Amino acid sequence: MIRTALLALTTLTLPAAAQTVPDQDAAKRLLFDTRGAQVAVLRHGFMSDADVTTLQALPEVAQLKYYGAMAAHPDEGIQAERTRGAFNFHSIDQARAAALSGCGSGCVVIAEILPRRYEAGRALTLNQDASKVVTGRDFTRAGTDAALAISPSTGGWGIGNGEQAAVATCAAAGARDCAVAVGR
Repeated sequence: MIRTALLALTTLTLPAAAQTVPDQDAAKRLLFDTRGAQVAVLRHGFMSDADVTTLQALPEVAQLKYYGAMAAHPDEGIQAERTRGAFNFHSIDQARAAALSGCGSGCVVIAEILPRRYEAGRALTLNQDASKVVTGRDFTRAGTDAALAISPSTGGWGIGNGEQAAVATCAAAGARDCAVAVGR
């Protein structure tokens, strides 16, 4: 069963578009608290107790943002040049896929950075920075037709007065898959 789960993690693909929530109030109810993150260590046989302790301390040491993941190759260990992290994505699946892609063939996810009190299955997940914008005043300051667009492949996002403006702001950083996630 563990092998099946690991195989599923290594074959994830990034979603083509974001799920859209009709308005800011609905989005606020779906998003997680933006104050801090927690680490879930996915222990593998090649990891020592010291490796696990190091990974558990990551959010405090590096102030990593959710959703994030770290991947390593079992033959090389977690302190290898090949080990990769991907942080501040819009879902744990996207972070896992990015970390595994950066690490390469044969790598496995060794840690996940999640919101505090994380529970799977929410209709909307945004990275920590975008969540702060939607739950704060910055979203309404974007205008009467405020919208937030996200890039699933990069973790990027943008707000604007209207859907086209939000997508353009998101795409300005080079993302090609921006889609509106929250509108007014």
